[in-house]
Amino acid sequence: MDEKQQLRISLTLSSSMQLIYLLDTVISDILERMEFDEEAQVNVNLAVIEVGTNAIKHGNKEDITKTATFEFIIDDEKLTIVVTDEGEGFDREEVADPLDPENLLKSSGRGLLIMEDCMDEVVYSKNRTGTIVRMVKKRNHPMP
Repeated sequence: MDEKQQLRISLTLSSSMQLIYLLDTVISDILERMEFDEEAQVNVNLAVIEVGTNAIKHGNKEDITKTATFEFIIDDEKLTIVVTDEGEGFDREEVADPLDPENLLKSSGRGLLIMEDCMDEVVYSKNRTGTIVRMVKKRNHPMP
């Protein structure tokens, strides 16, 4: 693939947790075709499932009239994943630290930390229609 070329795959899902398996199917195929190593594949897959769960469950509150959009941007050097929901949005700085002793036993709150640990870059932003999460995983070698 020419250095300036990018392949784009877009997926728009109704906000139902029953559709999360589609993310797993799509990202697994992309990662295999991009020839990421096994550890990177596991990490990116986990991050995508987390971001999808957050968009559908927390952002859109599983309201099936709302959608979550996933854009996978593939180039020689990296995979960029942009996820947009229709929720109220959040400020990353205001999310409780799951490693704080008072939060260790809580059943949720680790998703953002997992995403940030699994990816090379995670950026959160809000627009008037929801939250946008941009995640990047760099390749260790150029695509064939």
